[in-house]
Formats: sequence, structure tokens, C-alpha cells
Amino acid sequence: MKRKVIKQGHNTMTITLPSSWVKRFNLSGGSEVDVIEKDNGLFISTEKNGVHRRAEFDITGMDVPTIWKYFMCVYREGYDEVVVKFDPGLQLENPYKYFSRHRFDPRYKKGREKITVMEALHNFASRFIDFEIVEQGKNYVIIKEMGELTGKEFDNSLRRVFLLVQQMAEETLEAIKLNDPKIVMNMHDIDINLDKFQDYCIRILNRVGNKSSRKTSLIFTTLYILELIGDEFKTISHHMLFDPPKKTMKNLEYLAETVKKQFDLFYEWFYKFDIKKIFELAELDKEIYMKVGELYKKADEDEKEIFHHLRIIEKYINSLLELRIGMEF
Repeated sequence: MKRKVIKQGHNTMTITLPSSWVKRFNLSGGSEVDVIEKDNGLFISTEKNGVHRRAEFDITGMDVPTIWKYFMCVYREGYDEVVVKFDPGLQLENPYKYFSRHRFDPRYKKGREKITVMEALHNFASRFIDFEIVEQGKNYVIIKEMGELTGKEFDNSLRRVFLLVQQMAEETLEAIKLNDPKIVMNMHDIDINLDKFQDYCIRILNRVGNKSSRKTSLIFTTLYILELIGDEFKTISHHMLFDPPKKTMKNLEYLAETVKKQFDLFYEWFYKFDIKKIFELAELDKEIYMKVGELYKKADEDEKEIFHHLRIIEKYINSLLELRIGMEF
């Protein structure tokens, strides 16, 4: 439908809203709407896009990894309210059993592998930003969003994801230099935090969108790869802690340091596009490519698994470069 732009005052332009749309959402003079700029258009909506989205699922018979996937899906898709049903007698493994935490933390000691379904659900809900259990019954809980999603929150959360990956790279390098695996003992906690903010960014994109809808898919993919990088650092920490190299990790130092430099440069360049930094990153990539064979031969057998994961991270950073360049067009 077309609308004429009406000039009011010196610098103000207005348009009228379709009467059917106004009646549908019960709007009147003084009602507030959200106006979101997307490319060469404006998206006008009532509060929270005018739709209260509610999801419902039953976790009876599901294992913990499957329950995680259900929670992540409804959260990322932007549902306002989630009803989770269950068998009252259900017991579950601790939701965090699948992280390394239980190998060190006395809260996850043997003898209590199973917890009540309500304890587990509180653990699931607390993993997601602004998700809270607001009502619980004999065989259900209701979880609701307690905050407000805005573009500003997206910017803050995305930057937080970058900073967490930087922290992982720094701690990994330090552990390798000092040959001290204990430095990465809390890497799983950092990764959980990274996943929280990554999921929150995806939730905002699905609910609020991005000013440039054409770039949204590039941002989604960027977030996905940042999460994969975090997973690689977590896996490296597992190898260091549970299957550490028998001597030193000296043969890994150059690669870990170069990967850190690459990510630091990419992070800076992501927010301040500079063609010179692309050349710096390309030189680092070429340097690694020329040395990787020699480095791999020098590495001990028990260093090669960590070497492999550092190489994967380096390849992911190159993929991030391509995505960021695409955002400039």
C-alpha cells in the first residue's frame, strides 16, 4: 500500500497508518509504536512486534543434550513465554555434566549423578540471559523473558563475545608458554558465558532485526563461527588438562601466538574497517602456511592434537575475514 508523506512544521514529515491495522492492535492517539530502520525501508510495529509468542514442549523421555537443544531453539527464535511440561517423578543428569566443570567442582561429585527435574530446569533457564521461571506446578514450569531487547543490547553483547574469545586466546597462549594447564582450568566457564551472549545476540536479531537486513545473514554466520572458535579453545583446554603433553608445549607457542595476533587484529578491524589490517592478516596467514609443515614435524605426538585445533581456529578466522569484507558491500 502507498501513503503520501505529509509535511508538518519545518523539518517534520509524517504518514498515516492504515485504519485496519490501527483497529487490529487497538491503537489510539498517544499509543507508542516501534520504528525500525532497515536498508531503505522502515518497519513499524506495536510493542514487541505486536505478537506475544508462546512455545510449549514436554521433556519427558528426553536426554539432557536434547533438552538443551529445545531450550536453545525457543530462546534463539525469540519466544516471550515457554511452557515446559514433564513427568513429576522425572530425574535428570546435571545439565552441566557435559562440561569439564564436574571433573573439578565438588558440586558435581560422584553419588549425585541425578537431580530432580525442578533443579535441572532452574539450571537450564539460568543459562539464558533474561529467561526466568515465573511459575511452577506439579508437572510444568512457565519461563518468561524479563528484559527488553534492543539494538544497543545487541551491540554490547556482540562486543562481549569478541572479548571472551580474546580471553580464551590469551589464556591458551599463557598456558602453553608457561607449560601450566591449570591456567585454562576455567575455560569451560568462559565458553558457557560466550554461548550465553551468542544466543542472546541471535535472539535479538530474530526479534528486533538489524538495520541492514541484507547483512543479517552475514552477522548470523559470524556469530556461529565465533561460537565454533570458542568450542575449539575449550577442546584445547580439555587436552591440556586431561591428556597434557608429557614434556613441554614449546612447539605450540609460535602457532598459539600467531592465532592470538590474528584474532586481535580481526577484532580491531571488525569495528574499524582498514584495508591495511587485511594485508597484515594476510601476511600472518601466509607466514603460518609457509611454516606449518616444519612446525608440525617438530611437534611431539602428544602436542599434535592441540596443534590441529589451533589450525582449525586459524582457518575459522579466515572465514570471518570473508564475512566482514562482505558487510562492506
